[in-house]
Amino acid sequence: MNHRGLLRWAPAAAALSVLALATLPASANDASVLQDKIRTALRSAKSFVLTEEVKPGTLGAPAGGTVVYTVVSPNRYHQVSTGSIGADDTIIIGSQIYGQKNGGWTVQTWDDRLVSGFESDTFLVDVTSVDGANFVMSFPHEGPVKQTLSCTYDPQTFRPQKCVGEHVTLTYSQYDDPTLTIPTPANAKREGS
Repeated sequence: MNHRGLLRWAPAAAALSVLALATLPASANDASVLQDKIRTALRSAKSFVLTEEVKPGTLGAPAGGTVVYTVVSPNRYHQVSTGSIGADDTIIIGSQIYGQKNGGWTVQTWDDRLVSGFESDTFLVDVTSVDGANFVMSFPHEGPVKQTLSCTYDPQTFRPQKCVGEHVTLTYSQYDDPTLTIPTPANAKREGS
């Protein structure tokens, strides 16, 4: 047997092994690695929609409700909630926060800390375990009722697709959709003036 021939191919075989391992989905002990990749994938998307459906009779919502978050990078964010969880329509464009009030729009300026705190749940996926193209996450990040959601994601892009729990279903859609826009509300009145 010619060992010199085998040694010549060893570096190429090692490089191929590393490449193959890098393209595999995260393993069960890689929750923090997958969490970082998912958060990066969400932050780097040009746009996406996250729909949160709250089941009736849970989380203080007797009739249930829906919250739709629309994100358009670099700095536009729209949240609309309906149902018994409360009605709200909020738009963030940079540091300007627009809210529906008495049939019109108000606007106020927030500092970066407040803006990132408001939009953070859209991006902060807390992965607790991984199994192939599925992961389990804790939700929400703050609040009295923590849930465990079973989620799917695209192992090529690391973008989440759907998360289902006892009280809530999260559906991610419209990644990089050029038709998604968040226009600046017209005739907004400066709050406090």
